[in-house]
Amino acid sequence: MSELLTLFLKNIGCSHCQEFEFQENYNKENLKSWKLYLKKYEMYSAMILYNSKLDKDISYLISKNDSLLLLNEDGETYIKLEYISNNDEDKTAILVPTDEYQELYESIESMDKKFDKKINAYYIGEYDIKKCK
Repeated sequence: MSELLTLFLKNIGCSHCQEFEFQENYNKENLKSWKLYLKKYEMYSAMILYNSKLDKDISYLISKNDSLLLLNEDGETYIKLEYISNNDEDKTAILVPTDEYQELYESIESMDKKFDKKINAYYIGEYDIKKCK
């Protein structure tokens, strides 16, 4: 019933419905193809998510203390990250794995990685993301 009402309102030009539909499609599109990097700082290391199409890091879409899932090509969870802070130097979100993914994070730190000069970090892979509620 709500779908029928929404369809009716969109067809008569309801601006709120059109805005909602635009925002929903916009967010779905921006949750794809994020590159995961491991960045080493002086006292610690953290993960960074960067989207080359948007030319932005994940702080563009989420807020501090938010969590998100990185999904592999099969749509399965690869790792869950928390946005804990910003790096003042390059204005990127500092992401750390949740406790249940700490062992995976340690194995990522020890694996061979390609260094990306633009981001100044080690490239891990490309993932779609899903915001946690």
